[in-house]
Amino acid sequence: MEFIERGPQIGRLRTALRECAAGRGGIVLVDGAVGCGKSEILGWVAEQATAGGAISLSAAGSAGSATRARPLAILGQFLDGPGVPTRLALAVNRLVEDEDGARAARRFTTAIHEVALRRPVVLSLDDVQHADDASVRCLLHLARHSGRARVLVLLARSPHFAPTDPQLPTEFLRQPELEHLHLAPLSPTGVAELLAAAADAPDPRRTQRYHELTGGNPLLLRALIAEQGSATSAAAEPAPGGPYGQAVLACLRRGGTGMWRVAKAAAVLDVGVSAEVLRRLADTTALATAQALGALSSAGLLEGDRLRRAARAALLDSLDPTEHSGLHRRAATVLRRQGAPAARIADHLLAAREAPEPWAVDVLREAAEEALDGDRARRAIACLELAAEQCRDPAARAETHLRLAEVTGRLNPHAAEQRCLGEPLTALALGDLPESSMTALAHQLLSHGRLDAARRVLGRLKEQSDPRAEWIEQLESDLPLPWLHHPQSAGPLPDPVEGIEAAERLLRVSGLTDVTVSPLVSALHLLIDRDRASRAEAHAQALLAESIRREAPGWQALFGSACAQAALRQGRLPEAEQYARQAMAVLPERAGSLFLGGPLASLICIYTEMGDFEAAARQVNQPVGKDLFTGLHGLAYLRARGRFLLATDRVRAALADFLQVAWLAHGWGVDQPFFVPWRTDAAEALLRLDETDRARDLVAEQLRLCGPGGGRIRGTTLRLRAMTVDIADRPALLSRAVEALRRSEDTLELARTLEALAESYQALAEPVRAATLQSRVWHLTRDCGARPRTRTIAHAYADLREANTAGAGAYPGGESGNLSESERRVAALAASGYSNRGIAEELFITVSTVEQHLTRVYRKLDIKNRRQLPVHLRSHPDWCRPTPGPRGAGPGATDGPRTAGLVAAADSDPHRQAQCPGEQAAVQVAGTAEGSRR
Repeated sequence: MEFIERGPQIGRLRTALRECAAGRGGIVLVDGAVGCGKSEILGWVAEQATAGGAISLSAAGSAGSATRARPLAILGQFLDGPGVPTRLALAVNRLVEDEDGARAARRFTTAIHEVALRRPVVLSLDDVQHADDASVRCLLHLARHSGRARVLVLLARSPHFAPTDPQLPTEFLRQPELEHLHLAPLSPTGVAELLAAAADAPDPRRTQRYHELTGGNPLLLRALIAEQGSATSAAAEPAPGGPYGQAVLACLRRGGTGMWRVAKAAAVLDVGVSAEVLRRLADTTALATAQALGALSSAGLLEGDRLRRAARAALLDSLDPTEHSGLHRRAATVLRRQGAPAARIADHLLAAREAPEPWAVDVLREAAEEALDGDRARRAIACLELAAEQCRDPAARAETHLRLAEVTGRLNPHAAEQRCLGEPLTALALGDLPESSMTALAHQLLSHGRLDAARRVLGRLKEQSDPRAEWIEQLESDLPLPWLHHPQSAGPLPDPVEGIEAAERLLRVSGLTDVTVSPLVSALHLLIDRDRASRAEAHAQALLAESIRREAPGWQALFGSACAQAALRQGRLPEAEQYARQAMAVLPERAGSLFLGGPLASLICIYTEMGDFEAAARQVNQPVGKDLFTGLHGLAYLRARGRFLLATDRVRAALADFLQVAWLAHGWGVDQPFFVPWRTDAAEALLRLDETDRARDLVAEQLRLCGPGGGRIRGTTLRLRAMTVDIADRPALLSRAVEALRRSEDTLELARTLEALAESYQALAEPVRAATLQSRVWHLTRDCGARPRTRTIAHAYADLREANTAGAGAYPGGESGNLSESERRVAALAASGYSNRGIAEELFITVSTVEQHLTRVYRKLDIKNRRQLPVHLRSHPDWCRPTPGPRGAGPGATDGPRTAGLVAAADSDPHRQAQCPGEQAAVQVAGTAEGSRR
């Protein structure tokens, strides 16, 4: 047998055996932790003694109480081995019946000495700390009186455990003949040497890893090698229940009851704690706790002040669930009495999965708030869920569920509504919900867009309280919370400037928390709806980045959806698509999610605006739950689906969606054009059905409701109003619509209005203006990313150019090459319908300068007014955009290609989406659309 890092000890034991054979007796005490090789050493000595002709007698103490309870039980074990002389056996058997301990010790010594006269005698006692005191006294007497006898007494013990009589170890140590040996765990070098026996060239990383897992304990090392084989790579985690785990349990059980109980307590606590906490949890004495900790440390099972991870896992895996849960529950109680932080106590309550103590709910809620301070939302949710489950007080349970709904919204808006608000709503229906929780419940319902449910809560609150109370009036004024800028009933809106300033102030100064997230979303929607989409997007991007940093996918979906709406409103369709898809991708649950209606509606709108109706149809065909139409997100979805159906010539189906939006908006008290402009949607459908009178009434009502402000809504409404009047009156209304939309950032609606104006000029036999405007529309749609639609517009422009190229030189002034660059810009804007003030604002010059430029243009071209300006006067491509954009070639560019080349480029663009599939795409989604409306 080869011993690693045991050379000095083996050498001294060889010497002791030689001296024993020579007639000089002795006593050897081997100290070592559990698993460090004491038993192997004693076994080796017994083999060497037998091989040398000596009589070897062996015995071992036991951690149980049997050997200690029976006097001289160890002496009886000496007789169990082979080769015991008969006379010695008879003498020892008589000693067991002797009640006089001193006489028994003398007789035992005499009997051994008689045998030693013929052959040397080696007595080995393992785990002497667990032997009965009477037997140990007999061995001590033998050692004292064997200086000149051929007797060697070999004892092995774990030094951290004392026998029943604490004086016995001292008596042994006082013997002058005592040889004291110590066996320590193996060093990293020793571990490498042991591994070399199994693998010729062990990996240094594996050596280090094995030492980390075992602390150098030889028993654990050999078990780990047996489990993981002779691989040269770094060791993996030991398997539960494998040889390593069994070796750990063997070490702990051999150490006795105290070591086992303290080890379980240390495994459950899993942090550095005081010995007093361990003592209370293990329910042992202070001495037993100190002994157990010393034994665990010397055995290499402790790393610092806690159990090694692999050893802890093996120990916990051996516990049955009931015992495991009980230990954690007891640990929580002990730690609370010691004044430990709430987070530490909550760890054990969560591990136990029950918290029956009255104080546990408060501790869990406190731990949840501490977790939220570190953005550990999942940990906070676990604490709140257990608190809600264990809470017995209805009021406290409802409050906990409401807080749980707020926190769950960080990760999963759908779960926040479906799984967290059900309990408070049930308590409300049963009359068990306290007034203190009704306000919070109403705000939670509002944040999810469930206006009807929120009003029911408010109605119950009015029944139980003074309806004139100031806080109830404030709650009523907040309906609906996600869109604070919308009053409850239809009517002219107040001046929005104050609301816009308040929203921007809120976005600048408010931090992102569970309480502020809903008002922040409300503020973003206000800015988007009030023609401040670029500002809203900047704030939403910052909030989205913070949500990603704080690992809150629910918030990411909220602010990603807001970014998509803001980009869509500005006509940046590819970016809007990316935002919307990201918002949908981070949602943990899609099926049945009410919030899904927001980003899904954005995607439908984006693809519809692009003219990619096949992609839009795929989004419309996605299944949505009927619950979607019970909240505000359903309005956005219905309107988006209606716009798609209208674009694909399913006019009556689209009108049905718009009218359902109207019915829901009116019932929920959010019938305002800035929020849900269903009147213009329905009017557009009615115009397609040749119901002009009904469309005119809806447009007139919307103009009254939106008031004098509102660039986007007013511009859209004016465009549709122009469609209800004679063709000769349309340019004036459409020009007013263009002026309004230029202030709105809504590039897509501006393009639609310019296209309608071009069509009007074409119908009025003014092809010059029609062609110029059509080129502007081409640039706008191209820069928005609406490739299929751009292709259609390019063909329309080509038709205009081909019809009017021949007449370019028929004007009195002939060619316009003698115009300066400034004059060309002013002339192009004037030809497109801009007023002198509008031109001045666009080019950042004075009105007087505009008038001077126009006078020179008329003189050079020999014309009388702007109606006679020629078609080939084209401005720079970005002169008509509401926001700056990239320059590019095309119709309207000074150095653009010919019209035929433009159309060919549009046809050959490899990135272009398929052209409008028309009725085929509409038929594909017709069944879905009709079923959802029903």
